[in-house]
Amino acid sequence: MYPSSLEPWSEFLTGSQGRAPSPSWDPLQFLINEARQYGIEVHAWLNPYRASIRTSTSGLASNNMCMRWRSKCYSYGSTLWMDPGYGPVQDHLENVVLDIVRRYDVDGIHLDDYFYPYPSGAEFPDQSTYNDYRNSGGSLGRDDWRRDNNNRMVERLFNSIKATKSNVKFSISPFGIYRPCQPGGQPCSISGLDQYSAIYADPKLWLQRGWTDFQAPQLYWSINSNGQSFPVLLDWWTSPDVNPMGRHIYTGIGAYQLEQSGWPVSELTRQVEITRESQYPNSYGNIMFSYDMFKRNVKGVQSTFSSGLYSSRSAIPSMPYLR
Repeated sequence: MYPSSLEPWSEFLTGSQGRAPSPSWDPLQFLINEARQYGIEVHAWLNPYRASIRTSTSGLASNNMCMRWRSKCYSYGSTLWMDPGYGPVQDHLENVVLDIVRRYDVDGIHLDDYFYPYPSGAEFPDQSTYNDYRNSGGSLGRDDWRRDNNNRMVERLFNSIKATKSNVKFSISPFGIYRPCQPGGQPCSISGLDQYSAIYADPKLWLQRGWTDFQAPQLYWSINSNGQSFPVLLDWWTSPDVNPMGRHIYTGIGAYQLEQSGWPVSELTRQVEITRESQYPNSYGNIMFSYDMFKRNVKGVQSTFSSGLYSSRSAIPSMPYLR
C-alpha cells in the first residue's frame, strides 16, 4: 500500500498485484498526513511470511518474494508461505521493515500473529532448510529450531528498528493462548491451540526479553467462555511473572463476534471495563478487531462507545522504556 522497490503494489489497491495506482499517489503517506491532523498514531502492519492468500502463483508480481525464492515458497493450507528459516527471506523481511521506517514517519511497526502457519493437517515442508541447518553444525531439534528462527527475527527487528529510529515502537499481536495447562503457561482452565508448539511463537519470551514495546494478545473470546475466559487470559498476559519488564498490553477484543457469534454490544463494553480495572497491571488499552463493526455501527456499537466509554479523547500512554 505504498511505493516500494522491494515489494509489489497490492492487488487490493489496483486490482492486479504489481500494478501502480494511476494517477500516482502514496496511500501510506496520505494516511500519515491525515492522522497527524487528529493526533492519531500510525503503525505499519505486516504479515511477515505469507506470500499470497491463495495457493497458486498465478497473478503474482515478479518481485513477490515467492517468485524470487520459489524453492522456499510452499503451498500450505490455503496460502503460499515463505520459509522462516531461510536466510534471504529473513534478510528481506528486515529490509522491508527498515525501508518503511526510514522513508516514512510511522509511529510503529506491527506484526500480526502469523509466524509459522497455523496447522492444516500436514507437516510444514521445511525439511530441506532444516537439513541445511543440521549439516552446517546446528544441534537444535526441529521444533526448537523453528522457535529460534522466530525468536531471532523478533530480536533482530526490534534492535534494527531502534538503531534506525529509536522512537518507533515495535509490537506484535500474538494468538491469545500460550501453553495451556503447561509449566509456565496458562492455567488448566484454559484450553485450545498451543501457539508455542503449533506455530512456534514464544511471545512470553519476547516480553521477558523486552523485544517488543507492546503486545496485543488476541483475546477474541467472551468473558464467560468455557475454556477461554477473557479475564483469566487477561490476568495471565498482564501478570508481572509473564511481563516482568512492564511492557504495555493492549488487549485485542473480538468485535467481529457481534456478527459471527451474536454477541451483544454489552460484551464488548464489559471487556473494555475489565481491562481498565486496577488488578491488571500493564493493561493500557484495547485494539478492536475489526473497525468494520464500528464503521457499519453493527448493533449500534459505534453509537454506544462514542457516547460512553469512548466519549472523550485519550492520551497516548507514555512508555518510559522507549530508547
